[in-house]
Amino acid sequence: MAITTETVESIFDVIESIKKHVAQLKPYVPERGLICIGEYPLKILQKEPFVGKTVDVLPIVIQKGDGKNEQPTQSDQIATPQNTLKLDADVDTHFWFNVNTFFAANEEYNSRLTKATEKLHEIVVFTSLWEGVGSALLPMLTVQFRKSNASSVALAVVPSKAQPPDAHFNALASIGMCAGNDSATVVLVGRDFAENYVGVDRSGSRMRGNIVVRYLLQMILEKETLPQELSELSRAFNIKLYTGLSLMGASYQVYGSFQSMLDAASLNPFLSFDLASAAVIYVLARVPRSLRDKLTRGRIELETAEWAKKIPNVKSIQVGEPIYVDDANDRVDAVVFAGGFNVAELAAFLAKKSDRVRSETIKKGLLKEKEWEAIVKSLTSGR
Repeated sequence: MAITTETVESIFDVIESIKKHVAQLKPYVPERGLICIGEYPLKILQKEPFVGKTVDVLPIVIQKGDGKNEQPTQSDQIATPQNTLKLDADVDTHFWFNVNTFFAANEEYNSRLTKATEKLHEIVVFTSLWEGVGSALLPMLTVQFRKSNASSVALAVVPSKAQPPDAHFNALASIGMCAGNDSATVVLVGRDFAENYVGVDRSGSRMRGNIVVRYLLQMILEKETLPQELSELSRAFNIKLYTGLSLMGASYQVYGSFQSMLDAASLNPFLSFDLASAAVIYVLARVPRSLRDKLTRGRIELETAEWAKKIPNVKSIQVGEPIYVDDANDRVDAVVFAGGFNVAELAAFLAKKSDRVRSETIKKGLLKEKEWEAIVKSLTSGR
């Protein structure tokens, strides 16, 4: 059969069609991710998993294995086995420096972690700071994400005042390393705040305990540009640590204005801190569409600026575009992220609680005194 120009063009058309079909068969890889580290955060997400329902968010779980890999685990409800990275059950993960030692000697695990996150552009990390894995990985991951030009923000749970010294030792180390890290944007949430929370959600249902952290995390994930916006704010003012104020399920009819909601939120901090010392403010609001004309971004900016007059050191106020939702009621969720606040009180408390563990680990040669001094100095000399 003679091959004509028309025949060749027909063949190329078929090949091009096949290429397009193959491209369509390639699995969709989200550019946004949620990295959950440790047992405590995983249990919070388990209560009512929502991440898997969010198509454009890739959930990744990092935890220590329990030696029963053949059986389904907690993480299977949140992420697929392929997106669950487990440290072997015999790996020592009690302290942050144990985990650092493991990663320094384990290139294979490092490679798996990098491969799992390399295509992500917007990342939210959810971790507890008293667990060795979370306290070590948080500062490590923020550096990795910055190198890959990914924007990240971490929601990090600080141990309760009632927890033992080793918990505060891990937390102080992690926060100190993040404070000395130009890539970090970390929102600190006290476990006591989470466990003692009493309020309502936007449907008016009672919300108690650490379910509020899951609710907050859901808001952060719904605001797709939040990691980028908060990261940019952090770099502009050289701020690494944030905490916050919140008011969930607030009736607009009852409060009458967004400024009144912010006044009420001031009574509900994530952590004990001096709001007057904050340098930057970022406001995130979730608003029913029926209030879209009353609570525009511009209106929220003006009312926030009026409210923030009581914060003498504030250098910048940023309001994200509100998350408008199809709710039949008038309930608003408002979160204020306050960055650059004075951490002296927090640092002093963590140092006092962890001093005995610090002393013992240095005596045993597990930690160098100069290394610890550098970590604490990063926290106490800046914001």
